[in-house]
Amino acid sequence: MAHDTFPADNVSAGIAHGVVAIVVTHNRLPLLATCVAAILGQHPRPERLVVVDSGSSDGTPEWLAAQAEERDDALVVVRQANCGSAGAYHTAFETALGLGARWIWSTDDDGIPQPGALAELLVQARHHGLSMVGPLVLAAEDRSTLAFPMQGTRDPDSLMARAVDGLAPGTIALFNGTLIGRAVFERIGNVKREMFIWGDEYEFTLRARRAGLKVGTAVKALHIHPGMSRTEHKVLGGRLGTVETMRADRAPHFFRNMGYIHANYEKAGVIPRMIAKYTAHYLVNRDFRGLRVFLDSYLSGLRDEYPEELKRPPVRLPLPERPRAAPSSSSEVA
Repeated sequence: MAHDTFPADNVSAGIAHGVVAIVVTHNRLPLLATCVAAILGQHPRPERLVVVDSGSSDGTPEWLAAQAEERDDALVVVRQANCGSAGAYHTAFETALGLGARWIWSTDDDGIPQPGALAELLVQARHHGLSMVGPLVLAAEDRSTLAFPMQGTRDPDSLMARAVDGLAPGTIALFNGTLIGRAVFERIGNVKREMFIWGDEYEFTLRARRAGLKVGTAVKALHIHPGMSRTEHKVLGGRLGTVETMRADRAPHFFRNMGYIHANYEKAGVIPRMIAKYTAHYLVNRDFRGLRVFLDSYLSGLRDEYPEELKRPPVRLPLPERPRAAPSSSSEVA
């Protein structure tokens, strides 16, 4: 990417022109308000902010309507039916690109960028010629640990020790405070909307790696996010390793996306091993319904067969109208 088009060269009045921040949200208004305040409190701050609300019913639409009215065109709100994080990110990126963004700064509503994060990301992206650059993502529950494992560790000091000129190269945690260049979408496309939830960001990361895009983590840019937790079970006492399970309403998405990723990015031997592990797990626990969900969903993912309703663009919803002030009454008598 040419440095002469980089937005850090175009900062005025505390605004990073060409940078559009995006936030996706669903029924987490207190977190969203904190996230938005942290984004708008950056120096420089993004030129525009896009918030995609996926059918919230907790007062988020009303709050966003009020914010949009106050901030004019600096805040763009899109409200749509809930189609998961993948559908929300797809819409958010599409909207930001339509606004002419040269760089998109992405997060979900429970991520909190720390002061100076955007400025450091811009500096590191330019200095190292990156297509995507992410912050050091610390766990909200314990800021001495990483929210997600990176390069085999959850120790931030270990990752920082590997950094060169402020960057840990080749590793990134999408979409947690990640700065992504417009050219990335022109090269590899948008998020796979039909994935709905679980795995969409990982698939995008794998696609970027396959395309040879240069990425890294700016270890001085900090972002706070709840730490990742998993429900894992040993299979046959650990002889077949472990499996990860998911709550019932998310299991079909989890296994379908797993199948798609394995078919497209993993070596062929992974697929029979995965089928063997999960089949053994569910049979040992006599969970025949769970086994059926796994097999149906995983095999569908291997064939890239997703429900048609997940492939369609989401239904757009109107923002609630702001109540108009009642006309003042006159006490004068004609």
